[in-house]
Amino acid sequence: MSPEDAARLAGLLHAARQVGCLVDLPADARLPATPEEAYQVQAEIVRRSGEAILGWKVTALKAEDRAAYGGTRPVAGPLLSGWVFPAPAEVPLSRFIAPLLECEFAFLLGRDLPPRETPYTLEEIADAVAALIPAFEIADGRVPQDLPPDAPGALRLADSMGNGAFIPGTPVTDWRALDRAGPVTLTIDGIEIETGSGARILGDPLKAVQYLANAQPLCAPLCAGQIVTTGTATTPVRLKRAGRVEADFGAVGRVGMG
Repeated sequence: MSPEDAARLAGLLHAARQVGCLVDLPADARLPATPEEAYQVQAEIVRRSGEAILGWKVTALKAEDRAAYGGTRPVAGPLLSGWVFPAPAEVPLSRFIAPLLECEFAFLLGRDLPPRETPYTLEEIADAVAALIPAFEIADGRVPQDLPPDAPGALRLADSMGNGAFIPGTPVTDWRALDRAGPVTLTIDGIEIETGSGARILGDPLKAVQYLANAQPLCAPLCAGQIVTTGTATTPVRLKRAGRVEADFGAVGRVGMG
């Protein structure tokens, strides 16, 4: 993918996100086919936005899911500063197209995790984590559903992996002994909607950080101070109206919005 093609697509995706609409792709638009091409577009979106990368959302943790993105490793989209709202947050639904709420275990990095030839061990990742955070992600992609079957995977990755917004709760620094595979309960306006578990993420969501660190390079480095959010512990819920939303992560804490 040429720099010009990447810049053109990045401009279209960035503009669509600002106004909350699906991207209108010209017939001659060059679409990414691999994670490397998608990361070219991501890097250009970051540059155009002028926003900092506050974290990453990781996906394709299972080998059978990776072909959809044109590669053989886990992939990630950046969490840009303009779309991160610390809890308790009020995030207007008018900013999104079809928002899905996900309850996620997230990890705050206390040190850089540069690419390297020797894979990171889980213990090395744990040593690099400064805190565990209960969080919401609002997923909301700008990619139309009626594109050719071979297009949407890498294109969704280019589109910040479908991130709409990220709402982090209170970081827990003494986190190692906490139950990361325990239940997570989501309520909306006091009504229980979903119950899930951190065990959905590889049995332990910390492994998602390890997988991501070993899947570099991304569109930018994994750096101290960034958050890695590891995938939903609950079935995603369509947000159709405003309301008081809260997720209880047990000993890890709670996060709320609305």
